Amino acid sequence: MKIKVIAAPVIAALLWAPISVAEIWKDYELSKEVTELTVVQVKPNYVDTYLTRLESTWISSMEIQKEMGYVLDYNVWVAPVAAQPNVFLTVTYPNMGAMAGSKERYDAVNKAMAEQYNADEDEQEETARGYEDYREMVDYVILNRVSYK
Repeated sequence: MKIKVIAAPVIAALLWAPISVAEIWKDYELSKEVTELTVVQVKPNYVDTYLTRLESTWISSMEIQKEMGYVLDYNVWVAPVAAQPNVFLTVTYPNMGAMAGSKERYDAVNKAMAEQYNADEDEQEETARGYEDYREMVDYVILNRVSYK
């Protein structure tokens, strides 16, 4: 009985309390740009190896895609302590549609990489295949930046 007596005023206050509802486009808006976040768990003794190998594979590819206008920006982030996960990769695109790949885009990036970095596709695949020995992708998120009005 005591619980009902205490709960009744709380419930009544909640029912009559002014309700504040935020509305997208009125109170805030989401950016057209989207950022792809890949969260990676690298075995602690392999972080330096992973970061070094990323330069010849992922970073090279991102640099080409940035030059071609496919991506706006990219970054590699690390948690310098023994945290897990410990590596975070971000790629920012102009909009959601720009995330979609195509054969033409794939071929153009591979051709540019071969020309600019003297990259052998088989060699890059072999390097990337070695990643699986010491890293695990633990999360993947697509983010929109929030701007408040």
